[in-house]
Amino acid sequence: MMEQLQLFTLEPDFREHRKYREGVFRTKDELVHELESQGRTTIYSVLSFGGGTQSGYLLEQHFRGEIEYDFIIFSDTGAEPEFIHEQVAWWQERQRSYGNQTPFLIARHGSMPAGLEEMLMRYIYTDYQRLQLPLYCSQLEQQTGEMKPAGMMPRQCTVDFKIVPVQQAARQAVLRELQLGPRQRLPKDIGFIIDIGFSYDEIRRIQSFQSPQYAYMYLAYPLVEQHVTTEASIQELEAGGCPVRRSRCYLCPFQCDGSRDIGMDWDEIIRAEPLSFLKACWFDEHLRIAQRSGHKLLRSLPYLHYTRQPLAQVYREAYRGLLVLHGKDLEAWRSGWEKRMQLRSLAG
Repeated sequence: MMEQLQLFTLEPDFREHRKYREGVFRTKDELVHELESQGRTTIYSVLSFGGGTQSGYLLEQHFRGEIEYDFIIFSDTGAEPEFIHEQVAWWQERQRSYGNQTPFLIARHGSMPAGLEEMLMRYIYTDYQRLQLPLYCSQLEQQTGEMKPAGMMPRQCTVDFKIVPVQQAARQAVLRELQLGPRQRLPKDIGFIIDIGFSYDEIRRIQSFQSPQYAYMYLAYPLVEQHVTTEASIQELEAGGCPVRRSRCYLCPFQCDGSRDIGMDWDEIIRAEPLSFLKACWFDEHLRIAQRSGHKLLRSLPYLHYTRQPLAQVYREAYRGLLVLHGKDLEAWRSGWEKRMQLRSLAG
C-alpha cells in the first residue's frame, strides 16, 4: 500500500521543496526568462488537458481569462474510461458556452495510435519488450520457493502517452500555422511552455521542467506555483458545477480499493465501466502468461493490483458476475485485437 501513496509533509511554500531548490522544476516566469535569453521571444503556451480535475481547474481559469493558452491539447491514451471522454466532451461544450476560441486538439501516440491497449497487445502477442506501466512485480525466492515483492516498474506511461503526444501535437499545430511542412524546422525564435496539471500534493511526480523531446519546450506546473491541492481543485470545480471524476486509465495500477477515498478506485471502474474492468482483468492475466513464455526480458511477474494478486481474484464476485453479463463483448474485443496483431505480423 505504501508503494501507492508516499506520505510526506508539504512545505508551506513550493520554493522550500527540495525539487525546486535543486532545479528539478522552475516557475513559469523563470521558464519564460530562460527561453527569451535563448532568443526565443515567440512563446506558445499550451495546456496538457487530461480530462480530469486538476487540468480541468486550469481550463476553467483559462475560460475565465485568468490564464492564457494558445492551444488546449488532450492526449487520448486509448485506455481512458468512457466517463473521461464524456468529461472531455463536457469541457468542449463549456468552451463553446464561454465563446472561447482557443484551438482544442486531440493527440495520440505517434507509432501506437490505439495507445496503451495497443502497447499491451504488442507485448502479449509479439516480441515487443517494453511495458510502460508502473506494474507491481513479484519474484520467486530461490531459497524458500516463495513469491516475494520485487518493487514496481517505472511510471513511463505519462510521458510516452500523454506528455510526448501533446508536445508533438503542439509543434505540428505551429508548423501548420506558419504554413510549414510537418518535418520542417521551426524558426529559432519559437519556444513552448506546456502546463502540466500536477497539483501541489503531487509535487513528488515532477521529474523535470525540460521536455523529453525538444530543447525549446519546457514544462510548467502552475497548480504547484498556486499551492492548489487536488482536494482544493475538486472543491472549486464542484462549486462551479463542473465534473470532478479523476482522470486515469481504466487499468491504472495506482487505483485503490473503495475503502480509500482518493477518487481513483477499482470499484468505480467496476460500477461505471464493467467491460473495461474485464479488459483490465484480461490484461492482468495475460501479461503474466506472456512473461512465463520465456520470450520476455522481464523476469518478474507483473500485476495491476497492489496486493500482487490476480485482479480477477481480488474482485472475484464482481468478476464472475460481470463475465456472465459481458463475456461476449470481452471476447469480441479480444478477438478483434488478436486479428489486428496477426495482420501486423503478416505485414512485417
